[in-house]
Amino acid sequence: MAGAAPESWYLDPLVAKQKRDEHLALLRVWWDGGAARLLKTDLFEEANGGDELLSAFPGRATVIGMDVVPTTVARARARDVRSGLFLASDVRRLALAGDSVDLVFSNSTLDHFERAADLDEALRELVRVLRPGGRVIVTLDNPRNPLYRMLRWVTRRGWAPMMLGHTVPRRELEEAMRRAGVEIVGSEVLIHNPRLVSTALFMIVRRMLGRRADGPIRFLLGAFAVLGRLPTREWTACFVAVCGRKPASFSDRLHT
Repeated sequence: MAGAAPESWYLDPLVAKQKRDEHLALLRVWWDGGAARLLKTDLFEEANGGDELLSAFPGRATVIGMDVVPTTVARARARDVRSGLFLASDVRRLALAGDSVDLVFSNSTLDHFERAADLDEALRELVRVLRPGGRVIVTLDNPRNPLYRMLRWVTRRGWAPMMLGHTVPRRELEEAMRRAGVEIVGSEVLIHNPRLVSTALFMIVRRMLGRRADGPIRFLLGAFAVLGRLPTREWTACFVAVCGRKPASFSDRLHT
C-alpha cells in the first residue's frame, strides 16, 4: 500500500509541521544529539509528506533509513532529504549487524502488524542492533483514544494510505520494551488533534479558503493542543511514545 501511495494528500501542511515538530522535540529530550549512527525504521514521511524528519536530525549523525517497501525507499532517496544509507528490510529481520547503531527512532512503524507477537519480535530486533548504552525511541498509535477504533476501521477499508494494526497503550509499551531488554528512560503522549475529525475539517477549510486557511487551522491546532494539558491527555493523544536504553552490560547478561 505504501508503495502505491501518492504525495500526502490527507495531511494539511500545518498539521504535517506540527507532527514533525513534536517528534523532533522528543528527539531533543531523549537524545543528546552527539555524533552517532542513527536508524529510522520507516520512510513513509520522507517518501511522501511534509512531516519528514531525517533532514532535521543532527548533521553529524550517520543516518540509516529503512522501509519494508522498496519503492518507498527509492522515493525517499529521490527526494534527497538526507544523505545516508537507505535499505529495504523487514523490521522483524533487520539487515544490520548487532550492536551497530547508537539510536533507533521508530515512529509509528510497529503499529501496523496484525499480531502482538510481531510487535514483541520487532522490539527485540531493534534492541539487537542497538549498541550497549544506545537508545531506542518508539511511538505507536494510542488505542485509548476514542477515535482510534473508527480510524482503524477506515484504514482497513482502503480509504487511507496506510492500514492500522495491533497497538498497545503507553504502559504496555513500556513493559514490552523492558521484556525486549531495555531500561525505560521516559514516556510521553503526543499530538492531541482528533485525527479523523480534524483531517476532514482541515480539508474542508483548506478547500474553501486556500492560503487564507492558515489562520483558522493554526487556531484550531492551538485549541486542540490545550487537551494535552488536561488530566484526560492519556485518552486524547494520537500517539504514545517510550524511550529505552540498552544496558551497557546487555551482551554479558545474555550469556549468563
